[in-house]
Amino acid sequence: MVLRNTDHRVNSFRDISLRYEHTKPIRGTKIIPIGDRRYKYERIIKRSDTHYDMVLDETVFNYYYGNPTQIVLVSWEMKNDIELVTIHNNGYTTAYTFLENLLPHDLRFFVLGSSGRQYISMNWRETENNRNYWTIQNQGDKDFYLPKDYSKPIQFARKHSKWQHVGTEYVFKHAMTQVNKDTKAEIKPYADKFYEWVVTTHAMLPCGDWEYRERMREEFHDYINENKINNHYSKYGRDHRVTTEQTELYLNIMKDDSHTMRLHLAVDWLIDSPLFGYQGIQPIETKEQASKVRASWNRWVNKTFGLTKNIHENRTEEVK
Repeated sequence: MVLRNTDHRVNSFRDISLRYEHTKPIRGTKIIPIGDRRYKYERIIKRSDTHYDMVLDETVFNYYYGNPTQIVLVSWEMKNDIELVTIHNNGYTTAYTFLENLLPHDLRFFVLGSSGRQYISMNWRETENNRNYWTIQNQGDKDFYLPKDYSKPIQFARKHSKWQHVGTEYVFKHAMTQVNKDTKAEIKPYADKFYEWVVTTHAMLPCGDWEYRERMREEFHDYINENKINNHYSKYGRDHRVTTEQTELYLNIMKDDSHTMRLHLAVDWLIDSPLFGYQGIQPIETKEQASKVRASWNRWVNKTFGLTKNIHENRTEEVK
């Protein structure tokens, strides 16, 4: 996404109708650009005196191989004396840039942290003493989830100064996972013993040293491949997927106190655990900190041994 320096936001039905009426078409075409004439693929299409669409022409982008693809991302309509705006999201970064720069000043598009989920901040307000126009959560009356699904738009209506949500509201639901408790019970005695050994010895390991971490991963990677073990492991970090041969290897390492890869497996967890951070070894002084370490270990064991399966995938649901 790119937040542009020039403000070309469409703030009302009157705004878009006047732009359409007073903007000259791009030479040799009938294209009425929404804002900057350089972005001729962002255009206004008039459907009627009470309906205008803000369209993204994605023909110009390579991944469509030149096929004509015009997508209506925002529709403006007048229903008697009520403004109605409909917002779509097709899940592409070109759409994100469009929405981020062209939606009304008080209907702001934003991405929630590192989650990748997108929202519209209804009746967004600039915070005091803050001239940064980036939008974050809880700056408006309410944040509405905008699915990356063109068939699931969200709508807002306005009669006076403030917007109200109308139509269907959506919510994001995380995947639900289930742990194979029977298999975990078989692994648990060896995993617990290995965990106690790791937390006892971790302070002696230079896991804060980048070269040490890379060397340990590379040696582990070489060992797996030299022993012709089918795997998804990479010296740049393991994939969340594991093979049956991998899980057998990891369990054998935990069972064998003298296994040559025992330290390597320990480092594999430690470098992403709460026991190490940017400043090196992290002190564990409270029960809460100790609980986070144990929870990190349990997640690692579940993934490393492929003990979890999704009951439900990530999904979008209508708010009832």
